[in-house]
Amino acid sequence: MSTPPTGGIGVKFLLTSAAIIVILAGLKAAQSLISPFLLAVFFAMILTPPLRWLKKKGLPEFLAILVLSLSVFLMGLGIVLIFTNSLTRFGDRLPAYAEKVTTAYTAIDTLINDVADKFYDMGQTIYQLNPLDLDEPVEEEPAEEETADETFTEPVSATFTEPVSVDTETVPEPTTVPPEREKLSLSGIISVNTLISYVQLGVNTLLNIATVSTLILIMLVFMLVEAARIPDKIKEAFGGHDLSSEYLKKIADDTWNYMKIKTIICFMTGFSAFIGLWFLGVEYAILWGMLLFFLNYIPNIGQVFAAIPPVLLALVDGGVSLAIWVTVWMVIVNSFWGLAIEPRYMGQGLGISSLVVLLSLIFWGWLLGPVGMFLSAPLTMVVKIVLQNGERTKWIAVLLSNR
Repeated sequence: MSTPPTGGIGVKFLLTSAAIIVILAGLKAAQSLISPFLLAVFFAMILTPPLRWLKKKGLPEFLAILVLSLSVFLMGLGIVLIFTNSLTRFGDRLPAYAEKVTTAYTAIDTLINDVADKFYDMGQTIYQLNPLDLDEPVEEEPAEEETADETFTEPVSATFTEPVSVDTETVPEPTTVPPEREKLSLSGIISVNTLISYVQLGVNTLLNIATVSTLILIMLVFMLVEAARIPDKIKEAFGGHDLSSEYLKKIADDTWNYMKIKTIICFMTGFSAFIGLWFLGVEYAILWGMLLFFLNYIPNIGQVFAAIPPVLLALVDGGVSLAIWVTVWMVIVNSFWGLAIEPRYMGQGLGISSLVVLLSLIFWGWLLGPVGMFLSAPLTMVVKIVLQNGERTKWIAVLLSNR
């Protein structure tokens, strides 16, 4: 008696799906631990090509690791300190901004209500010139002809009765004055205290991320030490074959090319924004430029969120005119670097379609939080490289590509 097969395509698919779900659930649960470690691994990976370049230039391995580690650590620490200092000073001044926000609310309410009043008066004028008669005219019935039998009427009594007095005060006179329009208020949508509390929450979140960045820098130094030994370890583990080493080398090189292009574009975007905001007199211009530099790594939506704080601050400090100028400048900067320059070079550096980039942003952001949004494009690129090197998964890599 033959036994039925215990495996098949359906069973393998279910087992694979269950394993993926379990792994994703574990990553989601350990998000706070995985995210900093994954970020350090990512930076160690993209710094591997510069490490190899220093070794090719004749520097000993120990000295190359020391030079690269110190350079990265000092530069990263300087960026973190400048960003944290500016962010802390901005957070300390938040209570003082409450009054300015209230004044700005009043100015916005006045502007909105002035415009609404003009449209309301225009509508009333149009109505008075051409009123809409909604009541249909009622046709009067013709009077019936008197017949001969109805000519007899009762005699009218000659007695006079007292006239009926009509109280004119109780009868409302018709009026054409329109009802008062309900005033619009921005505080009815979001109050000043609620807005300040949201800003304070954002400041605290960024400060926490900056604090964790110091730990990431320390982990990165130790990972760079191990990165130089990984190829030899892999070659020894796989019996002298260097295939896995070349495989990891390709991932590191592609990731390095992407990050090199993206970093240059992010830097130029943040620097351009800083120059314009400083020229317009917006406070903490260097903070907003650095924020745009970091958030620009998040595809599609990062630069939009980075443009909101300087616009709101300009509205509070300088009024509507300054806010309009800041908005125009941020749109010009983001459009030039994000829409004109980046697609021309990023298509070669990333090789992933725009739809996949957007979907990966949602997926990795859900799985790993802000770090996942920051690493969404590089992580998807690594997945694509892994898939295109397998015969059975190459078709998935083709679907992910922009070709």
